[in-house]
Amino acid sequence: GHFPRTAAAMEEAARRVRCCIMFFLLALAGAHAAAKGQFPEWRFQGRDVVVKIPRDSFHEPQSAACEAAAAAAAAKNSSPAPVLIIDAPSWFCTSDSVGNHLPLYFTLRALALLHGIGFQMQPTCGPIIRDTPKYITGWLPQSASPNWPPEVPRDPGTIMREIEGTCKCRTIITHACTYGWPLFAAVWGREIRAAAERYSVARKGVLASNGSKTQKYTYDLDDAVIHFRCGDIMEMDASRGPLNSGFVPLSVLLRYLRPLAPRSVGIVTTPLVEKCSSKLETRAMDCKHGKQCHDILEVLLPALQSGLTGPRKMHGPRVRIHDKDTTVGAMSRIALAQLSICPPSTFCVWPALGAVEGVLTGVGGGHSIALEPGKRAAAALGEGHLHVHALHGSNASILSIKRIKEAQMSPQQIGQFLVEH
Repeated sequence: GHFPRTAAAMEEAARRVRCCIMFFLLALAGAHAAAKGQFPEWRFQGRDVVVKIPRDSFHEPQSAACEAAAAAAAAKNSSPAPVLIIDAPSWFCTSDSVGNHLPLYFTLRALALLHGIGFQMQPTCGPIIRDTPKYITGWLPQSASPNWPPEVPRDPGTIMREIEGTCKCRTIITHACTYGWPLFAAVWGREIRAAAERYSVARKGVLASNGSKTQKYTYDLDDAVIHFRCGDIMEMDASRGPLNSGFVPLSVLLRYLRPLAPRSVGIVTTPLVEKCSSKLETRAMDCKHGKQCHDILEVLLPALQSGLTGPRKMHGPRVRIHDKDTTVGAMSRIALAQLSICPPSTFCVWPALGAVEGVLTGVGGGHSIALEPGKRAAAALGEGHLHVHALHGSNASILSIKRIKEAQMSPQQIGQFLVEH
């Protein structure tokens, strides 16, 4: 004879049927959409879901991730639990557009956490050369558990809204999106700093003490770091590019440097030479304008040194230029500083989350964080959260590309403008 089925058993059977139907429908929808080219490919691998990020889908990569994460979440109560696997092609790990790829990485991590599923890069982004990852994407976690991070308050009522908001923001420049990744900004800051510390140790930069703001590294770092984005700015013209990008005036630099009274200030920039050695990791357009960038700094740095020395000091801080760092080395300097000051730049935004304090200048636009008042991205990165400041008003905080090109300013004129404003 057959034993009568309990209500609980019947409900469990119904749940399994629903999961199977959802798996089938999502797989069918994914295959159909991928065939039509609506979003990058994703597929099941057992219970896991694999998302491929092809180069030609640079501007809308999370479409597939949103579908795939939902498919994996439908079976998250099964054993073993499914994982969101990112099929990371080599260009994702090695491209010099690393600043634009990091927000995609954090968006995919956020999707996995919001759905309560694991995360994995396959293959990983390292090691690539000399047994160490070439870019910071290889020093960040290549896999992560589905466990909710303890530093983030969990409100089940907002999770679906976070997922929907993330998936509606269809751009790889996801730092401009206001849902998903900002919720976990404290986690990303912790992980970025840990990645920079691992790089520092690999470069013989062993931690000398375990303090917070006073910890020192034998790897030669600076108390404060300024990211001097220059080469590609000089390359752009007034009709294209992120015209809100530009140079940070001296008054803004001193506004944040003086309270810190740093012992050393590092200028992180691209090579200040006309022709770059093949050994240097940099873009051709950055080297092309190396001499012009050098001429701008030649005017700006003496004024910076003088502004930090003050009338009562015999000697000011050591101000030095770092123009030959590797990409991950430059990002590590930004992440491990007590204070990092960024122009509008994805290259600087993410490592600045790891710094004790970061300053993000500029407003909105293509390569700038979403800083408009009231936006959640601004709230996540504002003074109340990670001590990252947003300077509103491009006239006050940035000498823009547009103004430089329209006035046909020479490097010396650019430097003089920065000194006087």
